[in-house]
Amino acid sequence: TIGGTDSKLHEGGMIYAKGLKTKGVMHGVNIRKIYLMKSGEYGVQDATPKNTVTVQASEDVLNSGSVIVDSGTTDTYLTRLISGVFHSAFKEVTGFSYNDNGMKLSEDDVFKLPTIIIQLVGADGGGEVLPGHAENIDPEHPHDVLIAIPPAHYIEYDSGAKKYVGRFSTSESRGSVLGANTMRGHDIYFDISENGRIGIARSNCDYNALIGLDIQIEDKASGQQPRENDDYYESGNLSKLANPDIEDSGSMLTKLFDQIGIIGVAVIVCAVIIAVVVTKRFSDRRRAQYQAANLEKEHLNELHLDTEIQMAEIS
Repeated sequence: TIGGTDSKLHEGGMIYAKGLKTKGVMHGVNIRKIYLMKSGEYGVQDATPKNTVTVQASEDVLNSGSVIVDSGTTDTYLTRLISGVFHSAFKEVTGFSYNDNGMKLSEDDVFKLPTIIIQLVGADGGGEVLPGHAENIDPEHPHDVLIAIPPAHYIEYDSGAKKYVGRFSTSESRGSVLGANTMRGHDIYFDISENGRIGIARSNCDYNALIGLDIQIEDKASGQQPRENDDYYESGNLSKLANPDIEDSGSMLTKLFDQIGIIGVAVIVCAVIIAVVVTKRFSDRRRAQYQAANLEKEHLNELHLDTEIQMAEIS
C-alpha cells in the first residue's frame, strides 16, 4: 500500500517501535538487545531465555552512530563495535565461526544456523501485550518489539565459490542499517513524522490468498501441503540451503516432468532436434548459395578482365 498499511496482509496485529528522525529523511530506531535463537525455532513468539543466547553489548554500543531502517539497502550492516561479541555468540550456538565473506558448511551445519532476533525499543505507551512483543524474553520491557531474521534471510549460497555467504555484517564504522533482509516477512509502517513510531506486522505477502485465489502447491518430497507461513519460518528454505546444488540442477527438469509427463518431454525433445536439423540444413543451403554467387561473380570479373585486355591489344 502507498501512504498507509493494509491489515489484510498481516498475520498478526501491528506493534510499534519507537521511531526517530535521523540522517535527514532516514527512519531511525533504537536497538535494546540482539539474540541468537537456536535452530529449529524461527518466529519471535518462540523466543525465550532458554533457547536464545544474548549478544553481550550495551545499548550505547548497539546504537553507536544511530540505527536506521532502510528498505533501499539489501543487506543488514551493524556497527563493528559488536563484531567480537556477535561472533562469540554465533559460535556458542552453532559450534562454528561466522564469516560473512563465505563459509564452507555441511548439511548438518546449515541446520544449526540460528535465527537472529533484534529487540527494538517500543513506542511510548503501554497497552495490551501482543505477539511480537518482548514480554516472554524480556519481562522488564514487555512492549519492546522483536523482529526475527531467519537463516534463509541472512545466508545465501554462492554456487560459484561453493560457499555460504552472510548477508548480516558487523563491520560498519559509522552507525547501523537494518536492511531489506531484516524487513523481509514483515509489513513496515513508517509513522515517524506524526506519531514518532514505526509499525511492524508479520506478513507473508501472499498475493494469491489476498485476492482470493486458492492455489495449492504440493510438497513433492513429503506429499503434504506446505504449512502456513513457510516463507517466513523458512523450514523449507533451510532444506534448499542445505542442498543447493541438487536444487539448482534438478528442479527445472523435475517440474517439467511433473507438469507434462515423460511423453510431453519426449515430444519437446523431438521438436528441438527437428528445429536444430532444419536450421542447420537451411544454414547449409544459404552457405552453398552464397559460395555459388561468389564463384559466379569471380567468373564474370575474369570475363570482364579478359575483354579489357583484348580491347587494349586491338587498340
